[in-house]
Amino acid sequence: MRIGFIGAGKVGFTLGKYFTSKGVNVVGYYSQHIDDAREAAAFTQTNYFKDAETLIAACDTLFLTVPDTNIVEVWNEIKHYPISGKNICHCSGALSADILTDLQYCGAHGYSVHPIYAIHDKYTSFQTFSEAYFTVEGCDAHISQITMLIASLGNSVRIMKAENKALYHAASVMVSNLVIALAKTGSDLFSQCGFDAQFSEKAWNALFLGNAENICHSGVSKALTGPLERGDINTIRQHLDCLSDKQREIYVTLSRILLSVAQEKHPDRDYSLIETELK
Repeated sequence: MRIGFIGAGKVGFTLGKYFTSKGVNVVGYYSQHIDDAREAAAFTQTNYFKDAETLIAACDTLFLTVPDTNIVEVWNEIKHYPISGKNICHCSGALSADILTDLQYCGAHGYSVHPIYAIHDKYTSFQTFSEAYFTVEGCDAHISQITMLIASLGNSVRIMKAENKALYHAASVMVSNLVIALAKTGSDLFSQCGFDAQFSEKAWNALFLGNAENICHSGVSKALTGPLERGDINTIRQHLDCLSDKQREIYVTLSRILLSVAQEKHPDRDYSLIETELK
């Protein structure tokens, strides 16, 4: 398989570097910003191309590693080139391969190939990419070829249905991006307690990481601790009294979900007072 990238941002850098580090044949990069393509090529020890047509001719598999809002635009530009028999992959978690319209007339095969991973830095994220899980969705014709590529790198991969893409991506955002918002809320509260900044940050970091490890190793139910699980209504009331309206809304919304976890974990406990307090 000869792989080319259109787009040289964080995803393009990371996938390209990870592929080459595993011995996959990456031909190189094209980008509207030639300096980005040149940098990505240097980083991955591949080639940069001054035009998309030349890159496409050199590849049998193309990854469109551009923002979601630009995928259709890029596709509409390249589908007029000779792409018969080629695999066209985008890396959107939310969008399906269906956005690559007219594939049947072009003779190409379209896929969404999404790593379930937070790529935060284009220079270093590849180093831990062996831990990433992947999903693939798209044409039946070559889907086994795409999944075998991912599996050959040592990553776990599953084929998914197009109709589940939005739900799947919402789930990914819940356990990734939205956790950052919750951490920001908690961090702000810690900073109001009179601690020095270094102590505050290190303290909540240790709590956060420890709990995340417990969730991943033991599961959501077994990892649950705190006043809600204990049925400590007085502590919960104190929390609600000291929070701002917006913070209280977050606390109550998440506590209602935690209540269902606690009830499942301890079916014999009476959580009716807490349930009433959170209404």
